[in-house]
Amino acid sequence: MRLKLPILFFLAAGLAGCASVNKTMDKGTGTLGELLLPLSEEVSLGKQLSADVDKQEKVLNDPEVQAWVNQLGQKIVAASGDKRKGVRYTFTVIDKPGVINAFALPGGHIYVYSGLITAARSEAELASVLGHEVGHVTERHAAKSLGTAYGLEALSTVALGKKPGTVTQIASGIAAQGYMSRHSRDAERDADTKGLDYLIRAGYDAKAMPRFFQELVRVSGKSSSLEQFFASHPDPAERAKTLEASIRSKGGAAGKTEIIGGFDRIKARLLGNTSVPASSTGAPSAPSGSGAPAPGPAPAPAPAR
Repeated sequence: MRLKLPILFFLAAGLAGCASVNKTMDKGTGTLGELLLPLSEEVSLGKQLSADVDKQEKVLNDPEVQAWVNQLGQKIVAASGDKRKGVRYTFTVIDKPGVINAFALPGGHIYVYSGLITAARSEAELASVLGHEVGHVTERHAAKSLGTAYGLEALSTVALGKKPGTVTQIASGIAAQGYMSRHSRDAERDADTKGLDYLIRAGYDAKAMPRFFQELVRVSGKSSSLEQFFASHPDPAERAKTLEASIRSKGGAAGKTEIIGGFDRIKARLLGNTSVPASSTGAPSAPSGSGAPAPGPAPAPAPAR
């Protein structure tokens, strides 16, 4: 059964494929959406939606994994420099080994499926995904999508305070098709660019981001676990090429594949192998350059929804 959730910024999916003139107009109203929607309303909306997700999704019951992923996410947040009042980042793992995806809600609530963690081959690759999602939050893509979907009239009532709770009322009236937002191509490129910058600032190997996308391309024909990812994101092969070009322009941006340590143990816990000794959590690695780590086991097929 497909879950229904009032998530307003997912409507961008319906705008894909519009004529170029409409795309230009959408981009303009999207920018105005960012200007007109108060950050306080965006944060309030995020809290509401996060509470709904926590109720409707199966949050992973493993404090060690949750704490580790949150630690990794907070490292990326620190690198982003986002200190806006009211924005509080949280990182939550959803227990779905058959799904390779992640998504961000307004105000800093970021969710990652357990299948994505086991698909990643290093701490740096997972950090690159979290960096991308943090980029959606720092660039306020949810607010921009709201402007595109509803236009100026609805947002002006919010900006002028004429109808308190308008954003929540609008959100409550939307039956979304799922949690993952299909942002515009510009928004995805923007999140990739910001995520790459955050990854580098945090000290990670910049090549981990395109490498993860390349791995998704490699396994795309072998598992149904990527269906949601491809439905909610642009072509990963194209994104990998764009990122590689950006990395070359930055002079390679060498960094580490592991800084926090413990990725192998966290991955083993998700795969049901709790026999991995604590010593295998590892110390921060030396700068990368010896190639990608060996691919991890493929997640189980995605459950019917």
